[in-house]
Amino acid sequence: MAAFPLAFADLRAWIDYLERHGQLARVEAPVHWHSELGLVLRRAWDVYGDAAPALLFTNIIDYPPPGPHRLFTGALRGHHRLAMLMGLDPAAAGPAQLVEHLLELLHDRRRHLPPKQVHDGPVLENVLTGDAIDLFRFPIPHWNERDGGRYLGTLHCVITRDPDSGACNYGTYRMQAFTANEAAINISPSQHIGGHFAKHLRRRRPMEAAVVIGQEPALTLLATCPTHDPVAEIEVAGALRGAPIEVVRCRTVDLEVPAHAEIVVEGYVDWQERRMEGPFGEFAGYHGMPPSPKPVFKVNAVLHRDDPIFRGTLEGHPVNEDHVMSSVLFSAYFTELLRRLGVPGVRRVAMPLDAAGYGHCVVSIRPSAAGQADMIAHALWASRLSPFTVKHVIVVDEDIDPWNSEQVNWSIAWRVRATEDIKIWPRHRSLRTDPRIPPEEKDFCDRMLIDATRPVTWKPRSLWGYEGVEKGRPLRFPPSTKPSTVLARQVNDGWQRYGITPAPCYNGKPAGMMQSWWESDLIQQHIDGRMDP
Repeated sequence: MAAFPLAFADLRAWIDYLERHGQLARVEAPVHWHSELGLVLRRAWDVYGDAAPALLFTNIIDYPPPGPHRLFTGALRGHHRLAMLMGLDPAAAGPAQLVEHLLELLHDRRRHLPPKQVHDGPVLENVLTGDAIDLFRFPIPHWNERDGGRYLGTLHCVITRDPDSGACNYGTYRMQAFTANEAAINISPSQHIGGHFAKHLRRRRPMEAAVVIGQEPALTLLATCPTHDPVAEIEVAGALRGAPIEVVRCRTVDLEVPAHAEIVVEGYVDWQERRMEGPFGEFAGYHGMPPSPKPVFKVNAVLHRDDPIFRGTLEGHPVNEDHVMSSVLFSAYFTELLRRLGVPGVRRVAMPLDAAGYGHCVVSIRPSAAGQADMIAHALWASRLSPFTVKHVIVVDEDIDPWNSEQVNWSIAWRVRATEDIKIWPRHRSLRTDPRIPPEEKDFCDRMLIDATRPVTWKPRSLWGYEGVEKGRPLRFPPSTKPSTVLARQVNDGWQRYGITPAPCYNGKPAGMMQSWWESDLIQQHIDGRMDP
């Protein structure tokens, strides 16, 4: 699928683009930053689903103009808007196509574009230091009613530098604001920032950091992207947008930041001080983790554009922006992992939205030997992302779309024998955010494999003939009722002549769960014997 990259100069150009395409709603009614704003966003997502527009709040209580008074959120709630960002057709590009396009961008280093250094930019229109620093001059939300405070960073970009190699990391790590010039930062050892911080800890030195809020959308996506090989996320973002990102030097730390960002907070992460952070509405949809000590980020300077737009997002139950991005980014990561390990027969990998893009990993394969599903599960659970992803692995046949939860459930219902195909591994070290694990056992969880593939060890039976009972090639498993004949192909190709159109009013989804089975190529594979019916 061809991509036509769109180099949005900044967040404002992305907002204008969404509005022109009917993907933005301006909320001009007064909304309070404490919980109300988060609940308005939550209701839009819960009730409107994929049809929920991006939101631009312009009347936030306690934040009147001409000071900072606007907040933008919700732009990436929906795979169709990820497709828009990637320059793909939003009506045609499903999550599987987004995964493959992202993998192409990551692998083709010839397309990576280093940032372009400039001497000035809109982010330098206001430079605040000393007593002028006040994080709460921006409309930082208290997103969920049970959150422990206001969260400065939820869909931002934290830039740090490796003290050995000098390479920079661009990542998204949640940050709770404490005071006018202090915030907590959530750092995990398995993340790239964790590696940077560990080196600073050994040197007993603070770690310089720049927090970018309201960057252009390509870097927003890449800052949340896990990778196997070291890459400069800002260079891949350049490839995604088809043009390098302009950067300027920070005023007080040795880092460079996007010149067209809305807000930049410069400072350092203290190597000694810790402060209690949380609770927070986690991606699983629960406040499962109690407050815990986190490193403290101390502010040296704040840079921002005139009339800056704060950018953030709401965490919690599915489906939110994080889930949509994670479903694609993690699926790409695990697809590449299985390909690198040479696991045979792998077709597609999906991290479904209804499991928050984290909890379930569904892998479609062409089974060729017993134990393939076990091999896949062990490979996934050995990855560096396993501490917070892939609680359950579900392996399905290649005729099942792993992104279609209804098809997956159908496969689980009728291709699984629980005593043989469901396996549980207790006390794996991972998923501390799992609400099912009691607080005193938070370092451990149980993992489960569901092998929902047709058993390859069964002998073929003529009762299940390819063309009927005692007819054609014997099959190992009862044939399904999927369309698989020349007549089905004729019906499919001549569908328009039947004059059947959808009812204008209905309650439910506008597509059947087996819609993909009617793709002409899939029917032809059955006709040719390349796939069992």
